[in-house]
Amino acid sequence: MTRRLLSVLITAIMLVTLVPVAMAADPEEITVAIHAVPHANGVYMFRDQFEKEFGIKVNVVEMAPQAIFEKQMTEFTAGTGAYDVVQFMPAWIADYSRFLEPLEPLAEKNGVDLQRDDIAPAFRDIYNKWGGVTYAMTWDGDLNIFYYNRLAFENPEYQQKYLKETGRELRVPQTWDEYLATCKFFAGWDWDNDGEIEYGCDEYLQRGRMYWWFLDRFAAMGGVYFDEEMNPLINTPAGVMALQNMIDAVPSMPSGALNHGYVELRLAIINGDVAMGKQWTDVGKSADLGDDSKVKGLIGYALVPGWKWDDKVVYRPMLAGGWQLGIPKDSKHKDAAIKFIGFITRPDISLAITKDPSTALDPYRISHFQSADFQSLWPTAKNYLAAIMVTAEYGFPELQIPGAAEYMDTLDLALTEALAGNQSPQEALDSVAAQWNEITDRLGRDAQTELWNMQYDAMKASGIKYVPLP
Repeated sequence: MTRRLLSVLITAIMLVTLVPVAMAADPEEITVAIHAVPHANGVYMFRDQFEKEFGIKVNVVEMAPQAIFEKQMTEFTAGTGAYDVVQFMPAWIADYSRFLEPLEPLAEKNGVDLQRDDIAPAFRDIYNKWGGVTYAMTWDGDLNIFYYNRLAFENPEYQQKYLKETGRELRVPQTWDEYLATCKFFAGWDWDNDGEIEYGCDEYLQRGRMYWWFLDRFAAMGGVYFDEEMNPLINTPAGVMALQNMIDAVPSMPSGALNHGYVELRLAIINGDVAMGKQWTDVGKSADLGDDSKVKGLIGYALVPGWKWDDKVVYRPMLAGGWQLGIPKDSKHKDAAIKFIGFITRPDISLAITKDPSTALDPYRISHFQSADFQSLWPTAKNYLAAIMVTAEYGFPELQIPGAAEYMDTLDLALTEALAGNQSPQEALDSVAAQWNEITDRLGRDAQTELWNMQYDAMKASGIKYVPLP
């Protein structure tokens, strides 16, 4: 009897002990599909803190940037619910919008303050929305600024030499014509006295995303993507002149420049191999904070060159990229996902992320630009942040209508052909215009025209419209 009672007691104790273990729920987990390192570093820096604050685990799926659109769209169309948060380009928002959850109602439901008033207007008002609905939160303030090496431009001997050779004062180029002349001047000699030959400039000319290095030329010369009737304007004189300008710059670049992408262009600037170059804003941090930089304290910042109209220079630097975060409609963890987006983009967390060169993520909140901590990060950081703010004010937006990725890919391929000498600028851009018409007809000309004019009206409101070259 005693043994039986003891057995019952032991069994009861075991059951009581095990019940809490059995009933304890596993922590909720979200899957974040994100641009591979370096961008993913921004998540890795803070995912433990996020789990500690919210009790939610974060599974990171890294994706090469060139593969993101295809991989994510495959999951969207199949309705797999594979991802809870996705990183994507603003140019894709029209294609993505039908698969994404509107963020503001979800944020309100969960008591998440996205603090969107603190987002720079260029990103908040143009890139985060489609059809008046907020589908995304910026998490990378991508745009292109102009970098120049002060050893080249501030040397009195070189200033005199340039004046003698060109009849003009040496200055950071304000127009694309000046850019060509200055690139040529600094190409092929040791202007920094390091015992090696330097070059005038370098650009991202590798197949894939090099169209951004064409578009700010094209836009400054008066070009836009289409007219109000959806006729392509890419092969107008503005396009032809912009492409010829790109071609003419190549002889002043390092050997192999036609294969240069982000990495090669970054290295050309921070190694001091070129006098100037247009690049994303994260390179400014690398130039002064990176362990591999040879130009600390030597880099200046400016607007990307523009085009002179009468007595005024018009600047149209590309808002190139501007990666953002959204939540797929088929996510099974939407509430957790909006908490993650609110956390990773909140001012204190995002400031730390955008200050860190290892993330290659750039400032996008007004509070980032006003941060005394950021402004004192290196001696010229305040000038760097000021250049970004001015660039955002003048910025030229990406095409955002359905099919934007396909439109841009056809342009990118044609530019590559022209730079390789396989087609003239006019032939290459005529081919683009024809393909753009085919894409428009396939997607529905009336619908595309209506959607394009939605974007074009917003561009006109900010002072951007087609102006034919005289």
